[in-house]
Amino acid sequence: MSQDEIGTLIVVVLKARNLNDKHKFRKQDAFAKISLNGVEKTTNVEIKGGQHPVWDQEFRIPILKSTGKKFRTLEVSCWSKEPRSDDLLGKGSIDISETLRTGEFDDWIPLNVDGVIRGDLYLEMTYYANGPP
Repeated sequence: MSQDEIGTLIVVVLKARNLNDKHKFRKQDAFAKISLNGVEKTTNVEIKGGQHPVWDQEFRIPILKSTGKKFRTLEVSCWSKEPRSDDLLGKGSIDISETLRTGEFDDWIPLNVDGVIRGDLYLEMTYYANGPP
């Protein structure tokens, strides 16, 4: 554990809904990515997850002492796994400052591409501080 770490954020990437459908004749193989403080985590690919994939995967991300916006914004995105290059289905972000204060967050995060809503990603987050505030 680094001296700059003040705690751990546990993020459960549960599921997505109403994702942009990139395929007309088959269901897309979807996965999600989350990123915070330069730490990127990726779910497993949900084969034929289509527009409503379910992952229910837990990730642990260290929270650093720095309070800059870059260190308090969790970036999320959903992708369709493709043979040559993965297709972006939607992306979004959330300020985790309130989650660090209250300790919990459970809600849908809107995903968009070029300002157009392209679905939602459901996250559950729990924050554990390393010591008293």
